Amino acid sequence: MLGKKLTIAAVTGVLVLSGSTAFAESKSTSLSNGTLTISEEDGCKVTGNCSLYYSSTSYKKTGGSKVDVRLGMSTSKELYQDSWKTVSKGQTVSHSWGGLKKSAVPDCTIVGYMKASTGDYYTPPVSVC
Repeated sequence: MLGKKLTIAAVTGVLVLSGSTAFAESKSTSLSNGTLTISEEDGCKVTGNCSLYYSSTSYKKTGGSKVDVRLGMSTSKELYQDSWKTVSKGQTVSHSWGGLKKSAVPDCTIVGYMKASTGDYYTPPVSVC
């Protein structure tokens, strides 16, 4: 029995490491029908490349009718945007921005962004340096 538990734990550990990225810092904005979140992880921890950071923007819709949204991530120099997506109550949409250079973020902060028919929404800033 002990051998089976150890095997399961080892397999689970591998799946967690290879199947998802755990972000170091996240900031969210509560909206009337959901939550917009920006998450970041230092490249030192993800790939060993300390000149990069990894980020993701997500929107979890908790109420209201179906809506079209466009997720984004903003630095003081550039706005990154994903394609338009339709999201319904109970769904989460997200986009990972990959490894980006810290040197391209002069003030060391990024902000999550979402454009919807009801307006533009932002998260609080997250540090990438």
